[in-house]
Amino acid sequence: MEQENNSKGLTARILGEQPTALQKTFVWFTLLTLLLWPIGFFVSIFFWDAPIHSSIDEICRWGATLIIWLYPIYLFPLIRLWFKFSKKVGMMWLFYLYPLIPVVVFYLFVTLASSAYAERKPEGYDSSTYKRLNETYALDVNHVYYGYERLEGADPSTFKVLSDDYATDMHHVWYEDSIIEGAEPATFAVPNGDISHLAHDAHDYYMRNRPLHVADMGSFRQIDNNWALDSLHVYYLNIHALAENKVVSVGDYRTFKALNAFYAIDAKCVYYKNNIVEGADPASFTVLKGEHYYGQDKHRVYYEDYGSAIRDLNTLRHKDMENGMFDAFHTDGTTVYNYKLLPMPKGTDFMTIHRVEAYRKWYADKERVYYENRLLPGANAKTFKVFPSHYLSEVGVSTNNKSDTYSCDGSRVYYRDSLMTGVDIASFVCGYDFVAEQSFAFDKNQYYEGTPNPRIEKLRQGKCQVGK
Repeated sequence: MEQENNSKGLTARILGEQPTALQKTFVWFTLLTLLLWPIGFFVSIFFWDAPIHSSIDEICRWGATLIIWLYPIYLFPLIRLWFKFSKKVGMMWLFYLYPLIPVVVFYLFVTLASSAYAERKPEGYDSSTYKRLNETYALDVNHVYYGYERLEGADPSTFKVLSDDYATDMHHVWYEDSIIEGAEPATFAVPNGDISHLAHDAHDYYMRNRPLHVADMGSFRQIDNNWALDSLHVYYLNIHALAENKVVSVGDYRTFKALNAFYAIDAKCVYYKNNIVEGADPASFTVLKGEHYYGQDKHRVYYEDYGSAIRDLNTLRHKDMENGMFDAFHTDGTTVYNYKLLPMPKGTDFMTIHRVEAYRKWYADKERVYYENRLLPGANAKTFKVFPSHYLSEVGVSTNNKSDTYSCDGSRVYYRDSLMTGVDIASFVCGYDFVAEQSFAFDKNQYYEGTPNPRIEKLRQGKCQVGK
C-alpha cells in the first residue's frame, strides 16, 4: 500500500485518488496561478490606503486581503474537498468550478465594502430615513450632511443636489459646505453638471462660491475654462483672481479670443489673467513658443503682465534654457536678465549666475547672492544655502522641501532679500503648520514668524521625529 501511494503523482495526492486526464490538466492549470500570487499580495497592500469608514468596511478589507494572502495555503485543501463534494453529489462537472470560489468570496467582500452597509455614518443620524444623495451630500429627516458633518442651516425637506458640489434648499445655495451669499435658490442652475466650472442664477454667475459680479447677463459668454466676458468686462475664471474683486474692462467684445490659459487678446487690449498688459500691441502680440508666461509684440518681450526692456529675445545670449525660460538667464552683453526678465544688478557675472534651489528666487554667481534681482547684503556665495522647510501636520513633521523665504550663508540669516539680526543659526527652524494654516520661524531665543502652539513648541523643543 505504501508503495502504491508513493507511485501516485502530485495531482492524485491532492485529489486523494487517480484523476482523469482532463482533471489532471485542470488542476495543473490552477496550480500555475500560484506564480501570480506575489503580484496579488503586493496589490492587496493598497487595500488599506483609504481611510476605514466603519467596522464592516474593516472586516471586508481583512476578508479580501486574507483571500489573497492565504491563497497558497487553502488552495490544495479546497481542490481536494471540492473534488470529494462533486463526486459525492454525483455531479463531477461541479469540480471545474472550484477556481470561482475564492473569486466569488472576494467579490462579495468588495461589494459589501462599497455598499451603504459599510459606509461611515454621521454621528446621531436617523437610520430609518438616512440616505446618501451623492458622494458629497446625504440627509435624513432631521439634518443634511456634507461628508459626515451636519450642514448647519440646511433644510432637509427642500434640499436638492444639483451636482457633486452644488445644492440648494428653500433659503440657500450651497457650494460644498458653504453658503453662496446672495445666490437665488429658485433660479440657480448648474449647466452640464458643472463641466463648464460655472453655475448661475437669474442675476449672476458663480465659480465655486465666488460670484463673478457679471455686469450684463444678456451678453455673457464663456470662452473656455479660463475666460469669460460680457459687453463690459472680462472675467478670468480663477478662484484666487476672483477673490480680488478686480474689474477688468473689455476692449472689444466681438474680437476677444484666448491665446492660452493666461493670455487673451481683442482688437484693443492684451490680457494676462485679470490684468490688462499695459502698452502691449494686440495686433502683433504672440505667446512665445513652448512658454505659458511669456509674450512678444513689436515693441518688447513680456513676462506675465510686465513689459521688459528687452525688445527682441532672439538678439540676446541665453543660458540654462534646457527646461524653458523659467530657469534661464539672458544678456545683451551689458545687462543680465533673470527669468522674470528683470535686470540684475550691475556686475552680475553671466557665466556663473545660477538658481541656488529649484523653484526658489535666490541666485548666486561666483561672488554674490541675489534675491530675484536684488543683491543680498554681505552674503557669501560659497557658503550660501536655503533652509529646509518643516511641514507640520497632525501625524508628523517632514522636510521634503526648501523654504521660499529664509536662507543663510553660515553667519547671516536672510528673510528673502533682507538681513536678519540676532538669529541663532544653529537652532533656527522655519516651516508651515498645515493644521493652524500659518508659517513659522524661530530659534532657541524667540519667534520671528507665527504664533506658538503645542505642535510648533514640540518641534522647537526637539521632541518631534523629523522625516523626509
